[in-house]
Amino acid sequence: MKLTKLQIHKYRGVAPGTELLFSPSLNLVLGNNGTGRTTLLELLSIVLCSDFSGLGQEEFSLEYDLELPGMDIHVTARNERRTGPVQLEGGLGDNAALSRLRAKEAPPVFEPLIEAALRLEAPDSQVVVRANASGLFCEVDGQSAYARRMQWSVLDRSVWTLIFMVAQFIAPEVKDRLKELLRRTFLLGPSRFDEALGMFEHIGTIRYAMEMRAGEVFPLGLMALPTWMPGWLRARVERESPGTVIEFPHHELEGNFLGRFVSLAGFASGKLRVEVLEKRTFEDGGRLGFGQFGFQFTRKDGTELTQAQLGHGQKRLLSFLYYLDVNEDFAVADELANGLQPRWVEACLREIGGRQAFLTSQNPLLFEYISFASTGDIRASLIHCDIGLRAGREWLVWTHPTGESAERLYEAIRARQRPLGELLRAHGLW
Repeated sequence: MKLTKLQIHKYRGVAPGTELLFSPSLNLVLGNNGTGRTTLLELLSIVLCSDFSGLGQEEFSLEYDLELPGMDIHVTARNERRTGPVQLEGGLGDNAALSRLRAKEAPPVFEPLIEAALRLEAPDSQVVVRANASGLFCEVDGQSAYARRMQWSVLDRSVWTLIFMVAQFIAPEVKDRLKELLRRTFLLGPSRFDEALGMFEHIGTIRYAMEMRAGEVFPLGLMALPTWMPGWLRARVERESPGTVIEFPHHELEGNFLGRFVSLAGFASGKLRVEVLEKRTFEDGGRLGFGQFGFQFTRKDGTELTQAQLGHGQKRLLSFLYYLDVNEDFAVADELANGLQPRWVEACLREIGGRQAFLTSQNPLLFEYISFASTGDIRASLIHCDIGLRAGREWLVWTHPTGESAERLYEAIRARQRPLGELLRAHGLW
């Protein structure tokens, strides 16, 4: 899945009418401090998760497009403010009371709307899912396919959850065509990989459970796990009754994040320890709960290290590789190069692979491992964040380079006379 376009009609301090078209691979968010680089990354994370529950008490209006093989998706999400009636305080019995009357504005009332238009190919078809204060509705090729009133706020459910809900009630031949979308978005939740150790600390707080219901295993808490881990945990507990701790050695599965980290960090071995926090008979109604993820490593001289003894850069490298194993389609990373040696920065960019990536960096080291194939590549890949004055107000202004500036930069890059970081500064882009 790829995010192709984002239109911002209203969002915090961003200039209304902002439109960004994204590269399917690498997108670099550049600009000075205070120009909204992190704000943009956080918004991109919200859009990719299509979860607006955290914006329920503020106005916003967004449109964005995504694509995956055989399907294009256009999403409209907004939360419009409707000012409540004026309320008066005080009595009306005498002039003294009247003189003390004052208007009090009622708390703001918001009217949310979510609409996802899915255009399917071969054969052509269109599915529209809409949720507003009136309820949840679905149309297939212009004909009503589902409608119901809702007892909860529109923004309490992600766009992907709304599509999943209506998919259970539409014609099977249409639902079958949505299977790949539902599979890819079921666990879609690429949070912003922060500039410090937030992801590393988060790993230790993860909780995961498996419940048995009517002979089927239901996973709970999948969104923060590597995609391979639920299957591995299930196979382990089905093979043998778990004790208080389950250990995953770095060589257990080919290509897993722990094995890649051990190799890059130069360790002899490593293991992930998962504590069994809850254990009921794994029969109908049974449950297994896991958490307290921890790591242990062995150096080539036999010395052992806990995760707390890792250096800052080692912690960031380990947690970024973990993050990539969780997120198959996207990477949203703030100041990726922070604390990493050059070889690890190069490795992180290589590990991103075919994911669509959105990266920021104030460290020129990142740019040493990035190249552009054309002027069009530069225009698509660079997003410049700045502050602009419009109608007497300062706005966050997010733009792509113009065709002319992209062409000048590309010619300078081809001349190979200066590093990319210096060229970006010289051309006013970083």
